[in-house]
Amino acid sequence: MRGVPASSILRDIQWWRCSEEARSLARRYGYLDYMVCRYEQLLGIEGTLRLLETFEKFRPRVTIRVNTLRSSVSKVRRRLEELGFHLRPLDWCDYCLEVVRAPSYPSVGATHEYLKGLYFVYRDPAPTIPPIVLDPRPSSITVDICAAPGGKATHALQLMRDRGLLLANDKARSRIPILVSHFARLGMTSYIVTRVDARDLPRLTEMRFDYVIADVPCSAEGGIMFDPSRKTKTTVDELAKLVAREIELLASAIELAKPGGRVVYSTCSIAPEENEYVVSRVLEMFRDVKIVNARIAIGSRGIQAIPNLSLSAEVSKCVRIWPHEHFMQGFFVCLLEKQ
Repeated sequence: MRGVPASSILRDIQWWRCSEEARSLARRYGYLDYMVCRYEQLLGIEGTLRLLETFEKFRPRVTIRVNTLRSSVSKVRRRLEELGFHLRPLDWCDYCLEVVRAPSYPSVGATHEYLKGLYFVYRDPAPTIPPIVLDPRPSSITVDICAAPGGKATHALQLMRDRGLLLANDKARSRIPILVSHFARLGMTSYIVTRVDARDLPRLTEMRFDYVIADVPCSAEGGIMFDPSRKTKTTVDELAKLVAREIELLASAIELAKPGGRVVYSTCSIAPEENEYVVSRVLEMFRDVKIVNARIAIGSRGIQAIPNLSLSAEVSKCVRIWPHEHFMQGFFVCLLEKQ
């Protein structure tokens, strides 16, 4: 789907008011004013300070997802601990292990076990959440519309027990080799890789899917601890363009779903414009779609109400990861079902 005008989005999303205190914090921490003004209205001044300080000082822990198609959690954990790693399971994923402490050598992405495809490495735990929320079943047909570098696509195929079919699509030619290499390293076979703009997929294929992953390109406002340039990278005009594209991508994801199919929408952003607002706009476009409660033991509820920004009350069923509350990068996950 294409054709959502960024100009109308820009009018919609300028909902915040700026206090002098918020402007002062923006200058002190090096942010664009509007970003901190939004934080103040969503979190209050104390919550904003905690968020900004978390972005400055906190570094989430590297996390691995054991490839249970090739090994067991106990075997991988035992071998890595023999190498000097200290690991602990995530509360919401017993085959995912957080690296609490690592040796000086080797790195977790350079062990023989990694090269043999016994696990996948994430820079923090949050990206494990969307496939777990979606929970694709073995022998189903699944599509990841923006699949590279492959963390969520390979996770989904692992949950499918490498049975059925996973269509892994990405627009960027430069990202396809790393996507393919992860499937090969992990020993997976039930996949096809395509390279098209995901907004064109519904008209390019007659296939309709049981499960759709839409982890879309975004401002990455939840990952400022990894990339401080995000403090000033996205102007309000640029945010409106991102939001317009996100609406188009989520709408295409819903078109790709079968009746009864499920779509997981996710971003590594804490911006409500890219999250609750996008979902609310798409719900207006598709009357046969509902939000399903995301059942996972982590996160806060989606933001239900923001002055001057039109949101569906249903977005409270979505999951928000706040860095200062959950101690990982900011993330948003929403599970939708097509009737």
